[in-house]
Amino acid sequence: MLRKGKINRDILLSLFIISCGVMMAIGRFHDERLELFGINFSIILSSIFIILFFSTVILIKSLKINLNKILLYIFYCILIISNLVLWSIYGVTDYGLEKFINLVLIPLPISFVIIEKFRIRDRDFMIKVLLWISILLFVLTLINLSTLSSTRTGVLGGGPIVLSRWLCFGAVVVLFHPKIKRFKVIYMILFLFAALFTGSRGPILSFFLVMILYFFLNFRKVFFKVFALSLFVVLILSVTGVFEQLSQYKTVSRVFMNVQEGGLRKSTGRSYLFESSAKEVISYPLGVGSGNFVEYTDRSDFFKNKNLYYPHNLFFEIATEFGIISLLFFLIYLLHSTYLSFKINLLNKFQTGNMMFYTFVFLFLNSMISGDLNDARLLFVFIPLMLVKEIE
Repeated sequence: MLRKGKINRDILLSLFIISCGVMMAIGRFHDERLELFGINFSIILSSIFIILFFSTVILIKSLKINLNKILLYIFYCILIISNLVLWSIYGVTDYGLEKFINLVLIPLPISFVIIEKFRIRDRDFMIKVLLWISILLFVLTLINLSTLSSTRTGVLGGGPIVLSRWLCFGAVVVLFHPKIKRFKVIYMILFLFAALFTGSRGPILSFFLVMILYFFLNFRKVFFKVFALSLFVVLILSVTGVFEQLSQYKTVSRVFMNVQEGGLRKSTGRSYLFESSAKEVISYPLGVGSGNFVEYTDRSDFFKNKNLYYPHNLFFEIATEFGIISLLFFLIYLLHSTYLSFKINLLNKFQTGNMMFYTFVFLFLNSMISGDLNDARLLFVFIPLMLVKEIE
């Protein structure tokens, strides 16, 4: 018979994992857009998350220290301390305050519980919860398709970049999930179809880069399958005229670089952002504080007019706002985690190895070309998640 303590542990962790999924989906501790009938549901959900977090922490009887944990804790400590100091020098913006609070109160506590308490089954359940969130957002995307086809927006209060990231995350997981055997390619195509209507190129580009990587790493095994599938898709698009029909929608056309307006019109916004970020790192190597990138860049007015308030690259964002020391420790932590994940998941040939590896690659690539620090919360949580093994 199962011990009562073990049952309580499993129930409590399951509830915590569900609350983690909810907070990851919302992405904010307080969101005024989730107010209904005068009640702000984000505050209620955040309170439940905090209660479950501290209840789960009680289950941790002892802390086992290893190099990866030390690197994670050092990174967050340096990031928090340096940001508070930089704010006292360069000032605080509403956007910077919100971003910093959400980082400290959502990915950090989730990561702490993962590295200290999670087992394999807890990790698998969390993947399942995150996948169900992607499915929910997929359904809501289809319901709001008429609006999304003409205007770049999101659902449930989230923006188009986050929505597309969740949908493409679902596409990667269903494609590589070891327990999803049938119709996985169809599920993947459905997720990608919905992602097109967000108008966000970054997540879709990251997905196809993952597919290219998978193709080269498994060339002999998948060449004929990939060739046949690619030929089939090209034939369908050319015969049915689906590409031309989809390109008539503004958001879809944006993904295809505005084909309906006469060709591949490429935005220069990203190149300006990266160039300005590099200059800002040179001018302020210790950072300028969370949310202050646009305040101290050499193209401040240009970016503000285009509503570009962050570098759209995780490395540049950490370097410009929190300093190169924070970036250095994050890179060390990231490389060490990647090395450990390779040993745990791929060398041991775990069933979930491919799914964990390619999902991590997708989230990492996406953070290099799209979104801000808060949008990268899936990556911050997934790094410790892919290192979970049986510890009890």
